[in-house]
Amino acid sequence: MVMTIDNKYRDVIWDFKNADTKSYTHCFHSYPAMMIPQVASRLIRTYGSDATLLFDPYCGTGTSLVEANLQGINAIGTDLNPLARLIAEAKTTPIDLQILDVYLQQFNDITFSLTFGAHKSKVVIPNFTNIDYWFDKEVQEKLAVIRQFINTIPDVKIKNFFSVAFSETVRDCSWTKNSEFKLYRMPDHRRAKFNPNVFEIMMSKLLRNKKGLSEYIAILGDKKVFTKIFDFDTVREIKHIEKGTVDIVVTSPPYGDSRTTVAYGQFSRLANQWLGIENAHKIDKLLMGGNKLRTIKSLGIDIVDDTINSIAKY
Repeated sequence: MVMTIDNKYRDVIWDFKNADTKSYTHCFHSYPAMMIPQVASRLIRTYGSDATLLFDPYCGTGTSLVEANLQGINAIGTDLNPLARLIAEAKTTPIDLQILDVYLQQFNDITFSLTFGAHKSKVVIPNFTNIDYWFDKEVQEKLAVIRQFINTIPDVKIKNFFSVAFSETVRDCSWTKNSEFKLYRMPDHRRAKFNPNVFEIMMSKLLRNKKGLSEYIAILGDKKVFTKIFDFDTVREIKHIEKGTVDIVVTSPPYGDSRTTVAYGQFSRLANQWLGIENAHKIDKLLMGGNKLRTIKSLGIDIVDDTINSIAKY
């Protein structure tokens, strides 16, 4: 559809301003600068109708991977942020919902007992820099209860599902300004009134995500597809992909230097720390623009190489 406005033409078919961008497993977790699922879906339908393998070199939380799977296309993604890979893995992994319900009930029973029962649970609160700066002591204890429960789950698929909900719970229960992707602490007057119900927040996210997963599984049906997610740096090399097998590339690349623009690492830091990811505070340095390359690799395409060398002079 094309609209004419004062002799200017505006293509509105890509707006999707009234679309539900949180359908299926896209509801699992917020993340900076997420690709709109409808954009990925239309690109795949338009340019990959006969595709068998999609590749997303900056997959983030897996929007394009989910949409590829829903259209019966296998998918490979890569991202350097451990949290992004965890979310993408969970979003593209079907789970037996009856088994999931067993763990949801166990979690509900444990948290109900701790909330209304007489006994207390002995937990180990992780030791990372500035934990007391970002979290109230009581919140720390309750997050530690959830972390301990997750660590006892033997099924990796179920564990990942719970970990994703836990990640958002960590951020929502912290003293960060949740309207910001970068790490900013709430002012004193807001912290004084901030009293999150940690267990209730976690359960609400689990139930929301179960609903999205159920919808994803229903649409997926009997499609036999796979998704593989890796952590190699596509700026330097392409690994784990057999040459000539990729039919379509759909991606939304990072925006410049993540430390100063879209702060993927800062957004993920607290969750990564609670999830036990080492050097979580260094993620931004690993991402695109985190460090200056001392040498520029030739891509063998004259116009591209000339453009890159011109930009590098500045």
